[in-house]
Formats: sequence, structure tokens, C-alpha cells
Amino acid sequence: IPNMFIMKKVTPSVLVGITMVLWGVCSTAMAGAKNYSGLVAARFFMGVFEAGVGPAAPIILSFFYLRHELAWRTALFYGSSTFAGAFGGLIAYGVSTNLAHEKLAPWQLLFIIEGIPTIFLGIITVFLLPNAPETLERWFVTPEEKQVAIERSRSGHNTDTTTLDKRQLLASINDYKNIFTCLIYIGLNIPLASYTSFLPTIVSLMGYKHAKAQLMTVPPYACAIVCVFAVCWNSDRTRQRGLHVAGSALVACIGYILLISSGNVKANYTGACFVAMGLYPIIPLMLSWVANNNVGHTKRAVSVAMLNTFGQCFATVGTQIYKSPTAPRFFMGYGVCLAFTVVMIVFSLGLTVFLKRENDRRDAKYGAPKPLTSEEQQEAINNGIYDDHPSFRYFI
Repeated sequence: IPNMFIMKKVTPSVLVGITMVLWGVCSTAMAGAKNYSGLVAARFFMGVFEAGVGPAAPIILSFFYLRHELAWRTALFYGSSTFAGAFGGLIAYGVSTNLAHEKLAPWQLLFIIEGIPTIFLGIITVFLLPNAPETLERWFVTPEEKQVAIERSRSGHNTDTTTLDKRQLLASINDYKNIFTCLIYIGLNIPLASYTSFLPTIVSLMGYKHAKAQLMTVPPYACAIVCVFAVCWNSDRTRQRGLHVAGSALVACIGYILLISSGNVKANYTGACFVAMGLYPIIPLMLSWVANNNVGHTKRAVSVAMLNTFGQCFATVGTQIYKSPTAPRFFMGYGVCLAFTVVMIVFSLGLTVFLKRENDRRDAKYGAPKPLTSEEQQEAINNGIYDDHPSFRYFI
């Protein structure tokens, strides 16, 4: 949450760029760790700096894109993490089979290979990342193009000029929508964090070892990439978020049922693919859903930060439910993850129903919504109305 306020003070490009550089430094430093304490310290600060990048992405994108364009753009950003899951296995395979160093082990080389490019990209980000439509001059756009970008931004409820609005902070905490979305994201992060715990076991049971085992972790992530882009594109096209979250969670449920019910290794590998195909699309769907339904920069930023905070806190549960004595079937781990995917389905459908009813109530009371001018939007923010404005309709 503090990072979201810092972003308004120092501009998004500076916050994201600097935290990327510091993250890369920590990753590279892990290669020089001599003991467990050193690794934990470096990993702790990696998590601290990562918090400046992940939650900032959907906020920055919401400055430039319309509400029904946001899921696809967020998918392009977060799909890169799915790409990283796929190419991480390929890179690990290449390093372990083709690179050798007298003083550095393969795992140390991996941290260096992943850390140094991030440092350079972070420096570039400071100078090249657009901060807002009003400051697009550095991108050599024409005055007409800049004005179009500004008008698009305003139509996406981006007229808030405050840096930190305490009323918006309290409004985001008390908003029932954010309670629902946090519960959904908790249900996502527990199985998501545990995914890397059981996939290597399934691959090893298929007879693959060492470098080839790394290679076999690629197909599930490749399947997930396709689903991330396809589901988010359709979510924008239909302007539906909740049903796509529930549908994706249902796909993950099918995967966990396969993992629980079958002792066949190939069936388990198929189940792992279904789990990845179901879980990964929910990340950009949830982030765009929260950004869509919160008016006011402070309220939107805090709501997205709350989502990530609760999700990441409960992700620690996912790393503890796959115990070695329960291998290779992991009934307890699969059962817990299945339960939380069901939680996602229940709460996403519940929130969809509540938002649909509220939209219908406003239609019946106020009639069809009309576009608000920039002055009317700012007045609604100044008066503490936010997304409760009669002309605002929720994405369901």
C-alpha cells in the first residue's frame, strides 16, 4: 500500500524503474550468498521491491486504457510471468547442460542471468515508461494524439488530482466489493503458490531427471499462456469478469480432481496442465476487475494493493501443504487447493450477482447512465461519492 502512495509522489516510471533495479541487485546478490541466512535476507528484499512493480502495473495501465480494454492489457503484462515459468525451465535446462564455471554452480549462474538484465531494464524504464497521457511528449506523439489519449483517460474515470485522499483510503477498506475480491484472491494464491511444489514430483515420476525434468515443466505453462490471453481477450469483449473467473476456477477444479482421483502419472500431468490453465488467467482478470470498479486514484490503488497483500500473505499457506510424507499422491495438498478453487467460484459468482443487482437498481432509479464530464467526475470524488455515483455502472 505505501508503494501506491509513493508512485503518486515520484511518478510511476521512477518507482517501477528503481524497484526493478533493486530487485535485480538482490537477485544477483543471491548468487554470492554463503549460507541460508544470506539467501533469506536477499529473498526478503526481493519481495519488498517486487511489491513496487506488480500492483503498480494495473494502475498505470488504467491511466491509458478504457475499462473494457484493461483485462487484455493486464494479461499482456502478467502473461510474462507465465512466459517466465515456461522459459525458466528452458533457461535452467540450457544452463545445466551447456554452461560450466569453475567457481560458480549452475544455480548461481541462474541468479546472475536473471538479475543483471533486470537491472538494465529497470534503468531503461525510468526514462521510457509513460507516466500519464498528459506527459506523452517524450513519445513523439502529435498534439491531436495526445489529446485523444487524455480524453480516453478521462472517460476511464482518471480525473482525480489528489495525491493521497484519506477518505478514499477508508472507502476502499470499507467497500464490500473489495472484501469479496480479497477472498477470491486468497482462494487463488494458495493453489497458485503451491503449483511449483507438486509439478516437479509428477515430472520425476514420469522418469525424467535433472535437465530433462526442467524441460518437461514447460508444457503446462505453455498451455496456461494460451488460456491467459484467450480468456482475458474474451472477458474484455463481453465486458464480463466474474463469470470468466468462475469458469477458469472450474477448469482448475477439473485438474485437481484428476490429480486426486487418478494414480496414473500421465493423467496427473494432464491434471497439472488443467490447473495451470485455470489458475493463471485469474490473475489479470482479478486485477482488472478491481481497477474497473474503484473510482479515485487513491481508492483504486489501495484496493489493488489490498488484493495483492492479502493474496501474498495467504500464499505462504500454499507452500506448506505439500509434505514429503504425503508424496507422490499429495491428497492433503490437492484437497486443500481444490477447496479454495471452489471458494473462488462461490465468491466470484456471488459478487457478480451483487454487482448485477446494483446496476439494475441504478438503472431503475436513475435511468440509463450518461457520460460524466471531467468536472462532474472530480466533483463526485471531492464529495466522496466515487463509484456510488448514479451514472457509474460496475463491471460484472
